[in-house]
Amino acid sequence: MKRKLISVVIITFFVITISSAQKSDVNDTEASYFNEDGKILGIGMVELDLEQNYFGKDIIIYNVKGKTKVVIRVTVSDVTTKMGGKLYSLNNQPNPFLPRYFGNNPDYFRLIFDCVRVTSQFYEVVIDQTTNETGFIKKSDSLFKFKTVMQYVDEWTSLGLSFDRSQNPLKLEPSDHAKDVYYDNHERNKIESAEKIEMKGDWMKIKTQNKLEGWIRWKRDNTIVIQIYFAC
Repeated sequence: MKRKLISVVIITFFVITISSAQKSDVNDTEASYFNEDGKILGIGMVELDLEQNYFGKDIIIYNVKGKTKVVIRVTVSDVTTKMGGKLYSLNNQPNPFLPRYFGNNPDYFRLIFDCVRVTSQFYEVVIDQTTNETGFIKKSDSLFKFKTVMQYVDEWTSLGLSFDRSQNPLKLEPSDHAKDVYYDNHERNKIESAEKIEMKGDWMKIKTQNKLEGWIRWKRDNTIVIQIYFAC
């Protein structure tokens, strides 16, 4: 009888342990794929205008003296970056060119900078997010366009978004004090995908993958706290 009791206790322990590990794995796996858009470093964004013909052209960022500092070129099979006298191709790592978003795939090329200052002739932009090094883009360069932070988020979330429900719960109203929208699998869906319905201040009304509607924060303090999809 004593041996049977010990066996039951051992089996129960392993079942609970495995169950807890599986639940942890789900959340850990989801979290590992979630990357919030991050801290806002400037007054807006300067991004490559995808409606313009940039293919095969030199995309140029200048230094403070107006000399060429970075040259990016997109071809059929590669995206090259010339910086600091060195040429980096698509597969060269590490690449010191680290703007807010650099989608260096020729088929889905994207280029977005934090803009820290606007002068009469230039946008000053962050070209290295780790050091805050900046460069300059000519305002007359038709390959680029300026967006406010809200315009940037509104534009790119048209492709969808993800949010961390444990840190950014779905609310009935656009307020931190509003009640949460709750459902049965709440604990097993830490990271959720959603589509945008509308924006209001720092809040965004969304519809989740589970067809629930509510409000989440897209921005908290000076950080964009949702993950944005830059390609379908």
